[in-house]
Amino acid sequence: MSGLRLSVRDLTVAFGGVVAVDRLNLDIVAGDVLGLIGPNGAGKSTVINAITGFVPATYTEMALHDGDQVIALASSPRQRSRLGIIRTFQTPRLIPELTVWQNVAMGTIAGDVRRRWFEAFGGPGLARGARRRHDRAVAALTSLGLEELAHSETGELSLGEQRLVEIARAMVSGARVLLLDEPFAGLSSVEQERLAVEIGKLKGAAIATLLVEHNLELVRALADTVVAMDQGAELIRGDAASVLDSREVRATYLGEVAA
Repeated sequence: MSGLRLSVRDLTVAFGGVVAVDRLNLDIVAGDVLGLIGPNGAGKSTVINAITGFVPATYTEMALHDGDQVIALASSPRQRSRLGIIRTFQTPRLIPELTVWQNVAMGTIAGDVRRRWFEAFGGPGLARGARRRHDRAVAALTSLGLEELAHSETGELSLGEQRLVEIARAMVSGARVLLLDEPFAGLSSVEQERLAVEIGKLKGAAIATLLVEHNLELVRALADTVVAMDQGAELIRGDAASVLDSREVRATYLGEVAA
């Protein structure tokens, strides 16, 4: 494969004697959406937690491939985020005390956190840096049609708008691999449609996307490849249509008995 790719090999996560993820292999490729599905408790969120370093893997080999360069991933979540491996959570994690643009600008903070905090929010003598970060945040919001909300309080946003703000923050952070943990949960059909459009645009932005989602019709519409899990292990993988229409998924994920 050419271009950017995050390879995950033999990902295994155990909590005591319980194996939550069992020797899972994934390739998350720039310009594609990889769908990860499975019933509750299948291990999907644990996969995201392990890839981003929020939980330690019992065993795995992970590497970011960028052309001829291969970068092995250290265990630190901060190091992985600096490589552009960014995640969202099932419940949006925005800072209610900050405005929408300030929440997005938080995506620019890395390395010298104290200095960049002041740059982001107008510390003494750093007005130029603050303006740059403000402009980047507003540009990201504008690309999502949210520019009118830039100076709003995050508590005023709908859940769908909060999800979009998280996407904007990820873009400003320099996301190259974006891991979305059930982004459509709790959204109205209108909000789902709007968010689906923006996730679809990630392909054109050459971002490698992992989509964990229970709404199978949205997975069908967005994913190039789908991996179905059951009890921590891979059940079946392939193109979206073949996986979602498979006997294994109907029987295991949907609880149907295939004819």
